[in-house]
Amino acid sequence: MHSILYVVMFIQTGKAWRGLSKTYVLWGILGTFVMILLLITSLDRIRIATYELFLIAHVVLSIIALIGCFYHTVVFEGNEYWKYLWPSVALWVVDRFLRIVRLCYCNIYVSTSNGRTTKVSMSRMAYDEAADVVRLEVTPGMPSLQPFPGQYYYLYQPFRLTGWESHPFTVGDWSYETVDRNPLAPTSKGKSMKSHDVSHVPLLAGGPSDQDYQGNSESASSGQEALPRLKLTFWVRPYDGWTKQLRQQCLSSPSKTTETTILLEGPYGETFPLWRYESVLIIVGGTGIASAVPYIQDHLRRSVEDWDESPENEKTRVRDMELVWATKQAAFIQDISHRELKGALEREDFRASFYATRDSTASSEGSNDFGFDVQPGRPHLQSLIMSRACDACSAGSSLAILVCGPPRMADEARAATHLAMRQGHCSIKFVEESFTW
Repeated sequence: MHSILYVVMFIQTGKAWRGLSKTYVLWGILGTFVMILLLITSLDRIRIATYELFLIAHVVLSIIALIGCFYHTVVFEGNEYWKYLWPSVALWVVDRFLRIVRLCYCNIYVSTSNGRTTKVSMSRMAYDEAADVVRLEVTPGMPSLQPFPGQYYYLYQPFRLTGWESHPFTVGDWSYETVDRNPLAPTSKGKSMKSHDVSHVPLLAGGPSDQDYQGNSESASSGQEALPRLKLTFWVRPYDGWTKQLRQQCLSSPSKTTETTILLEGPYGETFPLWRYESVLIIVGGTGIASAVPYIQDHLRRSVEDWDESPENEKTRVRDMELVWATKQAAFIQDISHRELKGALEREDFRASFYATRDSTASSEGSNDFGFDVQPGRPHLQSLIMSRACDACSAGSSLAILVCGPPRMADEARAATHLAMRQGHCSIKFVEESFTW
C-alpha cells in the first residue's frame, strides 16, 4: 500500500519520472514487487506442484526483499530504520543455524561410556514396482528419537545439488534392530542383528519392557548385551521432483534396492488419544496408511495385560477398531498386510476393509490366511460412517473417526460425520490427519 500510494502521488504531481529515477525509490518498488511474487509462489497449488521451485524462489526472493528494504531506507539519516530490519536478518540466521544443530543432534551420536564411538544415520530404500511405493528405512544416529503415532519427520538427502531441501513424511512404522555388543562377535557384514516387532516395543516411556529395549546401565557396562537401534520406516509414493529421483535411484540397482544417505529432523506433531474411545474407525487413502499403522500398533501395545495404567500410559478402552483403506494398487495392500498389519489382522477386536481403486481384478491372492479380501473401487463412506455411528449409539459407546487421505475422501468423511451428528449421534470425535503439506 505504501508503494502504491507513493507511485500514485508521483503521477498526480507530474513528477513520476523524477521520482521513479531515484535509487531508493527503485529499490522500494523492487522490494514490493518481490514481496508480491513471494505471496504468489506460496500458493498451495504452486507449492505442491513445484516444491523445488517454491523453495528456491522463497529463499532467493526473501533475500532480495530484505536487501531492497535496506537500500530503500538508506536515505534516512543514521540509517534509523535499519534497527527494524536487522531483527529479521538475525531471526533468519538463527533459524538456519539451529536447523544445522538440530540435524547434527538427530543424525550424529557420540558416546564415551565404553570408549569413544560415533554413530551416524543409515538408510536403505527399495522400490516395489507393483505397489509403486518406495519403502525407505532410516536408522537414526541418535538413539532417543522414539516417535509417537501421528508424528512426522523432515527428510534430507544431503549429497545432491539441492540437498538443503527438507521433505515432511509421516513415520509409518518403527522397530528395533539389535546389534550384538560382544567384541568377539562377527563385525561388519557378519555382525549379528535381530529385529524386534514394533508391536512388542513400548511406545511410551515407562511401559512394559521399556528398559529392555532402551538398554539398561548394568547390561551396557558389561559389554556383553545387545544394543538396540531404532529403525524408522516411511512409505513414499513417487511423483515428481525428489520422490521421483528416489525411485530412479532404486531402479538403477538390479535388485531395486539401494543404500543412500538420508538425514532426518524430528519428530514433530501431536498424538491424538484414540485409546480413550470405545470404538475407533480409521479411514485412509494411499500412503495415508502411514498415519494409521502407528495408532493400530499402539492399540496392540496398550491392550496387553501388564500395561502400566499410570496417567501417562493409559490402558486402551478400545473394544473394536476398524480400518478402511483405499489405495491404487492391491500389491501395496498385500505388502503392508503381510508385514505391519499382520499382528492386528489376527485379533478379534480388529477388522479391516481394503479397496484397490485401479485394480478391477483385485482378489487379494493369498489373503485367506488373514481372512480379508481386497475389493475393487472405492468405499461408500457415508453409509459406513452412519452404520458405525448407529452401532456406537446403540451400545452407548464413544466413537472416534480418524481420516487421512486425499481432499475428496476427507471432505466426504467430514460431511458424513456431520450428518450423523445432526441425526443425534453426538458421541463422535472426528480427527483429520494432514495428507498434504
